[in-house]
Amino acid sequence: MSQILIVGQENAIRSQMLEGILKKKLGHKSRIFSCGFEPSGVDPQAIRAMAEEQIVIAGHTSDALEEFHGFEFDHIFFFPIEKKEHLLSLFPKSNLIHLAIPEISGYGGAQRLEQIRRLSVDLQEKAQELIAGYLS
Repeated sequence: MSQILIVGQENAIRSQMLEGILKKKLGHKSRIFSCGFEPSGVDPQAIRAMAEEQIVIAGHTSDALEEFHGFEFDHIFFFPIEKKEHLLSLFPKSNLIHLAIPEISGYGGAQRLEQIRRLSVDLQEKAQELIAGYLS
């Protein structure tokens, strides 16, 4: 069973969504966690967009990277490229994979929800690539 950590800046949208997608696709084949450098709470619109895809992230917590210090992970998928060296220093034995998917900014509104829905599609495609390339 592989151990996977997904690291975002705030652990509010992208990392939470990818955690939910991978958990649904992989089931009990992997242990999957997400965290952020500056956790800020799970975004309500991300929860809504995932629920529309029958993926439950309601009840997830927005965790800090420090909570995982000392853990070992097979793979770490991360978004903020400028944090790569820091992640390497904390997890030198892990396979680090940068995910070049831009952040969603702003608060609320129908237009932003539509951006998050498109992000969901992008992350589901990325999850398939990750499963084929690293997790199968």
